[in-house]
Amino acid sequence: MKSEKCRVNQMSRKVWKLLLLLFTFHFSLLAVSCSGGDDDGRRLGEEIVGTWQRGWNEGDIIIEGDTSVLPENLTYDLFYFYGDGDYNGMVRNGSFLTVDTDGEMIFEGTYQCDNNNLKLDCVNSSGEPRKILAQILSFTDNQMQIRYVNDEYDVTVTVIIRKVSDSVK
Repeated sequence: MKSEKCRVNQMSRKVWKLLLLLFTFHFSLLAVSCSGGDDDGRRLGEEIVGTWQRGWNEGDIIIEGDTSVLPENLTYDLFYFYGDGDYNGMVRNGSFLTVDTDGEMIFEGTYQCDNNNLKLDCVNSSGEPRKILAQILSFTDNQMQIRYVNDEYDVTVTVIIRKVSDSVK
């Protein structure tokens, strides 16, 4: 009787181990499939580090709102995003610098990005702090379209920037 009870206990342990193994396997498959991110598998955190240039073509900057500000009034030209912060596969932190066509600094500070948002915490050339939250409308390996609200002029600005280089100065 004891040996039969022992066999039943051993059998139930084996069944439980097998069920636990199957559950772990299925859970790991689910975790892998859920971590894919955006549809094409790229993450902006991987792509953003480098030098980007504002688009100067017609339609590369759209300003919406009651204002006389024209795209030419927005003087920023190059954006340098450094990979000197953390990156966990979903969110990247780092520092950045943006300059005008003469190479003069416009903003300098830190950034945080994911596939949907780009947060800039910076100071301008006058030393005034600014926080900018831009929505990422689209991105590829070499082009990003962002939209943000410019509180200074009470307008919404949509900008295309294009990657010039993976290296930053």
